Amino acid sequence: MLRFDTKIQEVKWGIGGMQPPSQEELLNKIRELLSKAGPMNSNGTVVDTGNLQAINGKVVPYELKLGWDIATASVCDDTWGVFNIRLARFIRDQNYDDEKLNDVLSQIQIDDSHWRWLNKSLKYTEEEFKWFFLIAESYPQAACLIYHPKPSAIDGQGIFYIEFVAVAPWNRQNPMQEKSFSGLGTLIVGKVREYAIQELKLHPGFCLHALPRAAGFYHSIGMQRFEHMDKPSLQYFEMPG
Repeated sequence: MLRFDTKIQEVKWGIGGMQPPSQEELLNKIRELLSKAGPMNSNGTVVDTGNLQAINGKVVPYELKLGWDIATASVCDDTWGVFNIRLARFIRDQNYDDEKLNDVLSQIQIDDSHWRWLNKSLKYTEEEFKWFFLIAESYPQAACLIYHPKPSAIDGQGIFYIEFVAVAPWNRQNPMQEKSFSGLGTLIVGKVREYAIQELKLHPGFCLHALPRAAGFYHSIGMQRFEHMDKPSLQYFEMPG
């Protein structure tokens, strides 16, 4: 019987001279394979473990896993997406007036709700990209994808670039329920930074392009802005080493 990852590669590149499928066909076929496979353990390598302090006081163990992992990426899409749909319906059902609605929307972070982690997994597969998933209570609580090495805008040293970083929507401030955990974005980036220094032998700095609502946060933690490296609607920040 073919291994699951072998099946994925056959779907991706075509079999027996057939043309590789389109991106949408590929995604649909992979989702079908994942559905048929049922619950799957992450195939990532555990690079860190520890405990999280939940908002309700409960202490929960976590694992930080490294590795390309379409099963976990798909779980991000499914579970994070379901929560965002529930949140949208909750806000709709409150019948807020315009002023209150604008206030609520200004306090929740949904800039990245359109991200599809499975799609990203199929796009970023080269060795220069490293995938990290923070797992607790059997679910991905945060995810981070980095590229390395990237020359620092400060001194030209090799650092890593954060392509994408996000925490599960239930770990963000929202009007529907108390969030489960706090500080997971800072935690996963800090642990990735440790890995980059110790294992990838990179200079102790990192950079990223910030979504509009996150720019203030990155400025507040000491990252430096380099306007000449901005992208449309995205500001470039770098953390000094």
